[in-house]
Amino acid sequence: MSLRVGGVRPEWAALPLELVVGAIMFGHGVSKLSDPAGFAANALGGIPLLLAYLVIAAEFGGGLLLLAGFLVRLAAFGHLCVMIVALTMVHWTAGLMGPGGFEFPLSLLASSIALLILGADPISIDSNAGITLFNNRTSFRRESIDVTSIGVKITGILLFLGGIALPFARTYLGIPEGIMPLVVTILVGLASLASGAATVFGSPRAYVSAFIMARLYLAGSALMLFWIKYAVRGLIAMVLSLGLLAALRSSHRGAK
Repeated sequence: MSLRVGGVRPEWAALPLELVVGAIMFGHGVSKLSDPAGFAANALGGIPLLLAYLVIAAEFGGGLLLLAGFLVRLAAFGHLCVMIVALTMVHWTAGLMGPGGFEFPLSLLASSIALLILGADPISIDSNAGITLFNNRTSFRRESIDVTSIGVKITGILLFLGGIALPFARTYLGIPEGIMPLVVTILVGLASLASGAATVFGSPRAYVSAFIMARLYLAGSALMLFWIKYAVRGLIAMVLSLGLLAALRSSHRGAK
C-alpha cells in the first residue's frame, strides 16, 4: 500500500520533526550541561549523577543528532525515554493542561514515537552518507552521483566561501565568544572549505563530506531561527542550506 500524498514521500514529515524537536532537546540539554550536579540534586528529589549525565546526553547529544539527521532513531529513542519519565513522574498528577500539565512532554513523546516510525528524512546524513561511505568502488560512486552538475559545482563554491567567512561572521551568527567556540568555528570552517574545494574539483568522495557540511549548516540555521534575536538571519540561512542540500541530493541519480 502506497502512503504517498500527491507524490510526496512520507519520510519528508521527519524533517520538521527533526529540526523542531532537535532544537528543543538541544536547548534543554544546554541548560543542564552547565551544572550536571545541580540538575542531579534537584531532579525528582535527587538522582544519581550518572543518570543525570545520561539525561543530558539524550537531550544535548540527541538534539544535535536530530538536527544533523544522523542516527535519528537512536536520538528519538533516547528522548522517548526521557519524556516517559518526565510525563509519568513529574507532570502526570497536574493533568493534561494548566500549570505543570503534561501537554508539552506528551507532545514531545508523540514526536519521538513518530521519528522512531518514520526514521530519517530524505536530506538527512543517515539517508545520504552511505552512498559512498560504505562502497569503495570508484565506478559505483561515478554511476550513482553526478558530480559534474552545475548545482553541485555551485554548492562546492558556496561551501568553500562559507568556510572562509564562518570564523569572521561568528558574532553575527550568534556564536558565543571564547576560545573554545572560536576553535570549533575555525575547525568547521576549514572542513567546509576543504569539502567545498573537493566538490568543485569533481571528487566523488567529496559527496559525503559536502552533504554533511550542508546539513550541519541547516542544523545551525535551525538553532538561529528559534533564537528570536537571530530569527531572520536563521530563516535566510535555512533557505540557503536547504538549497545546498537539494542541489547535492539532485546529483544522486535515481533520487526522489
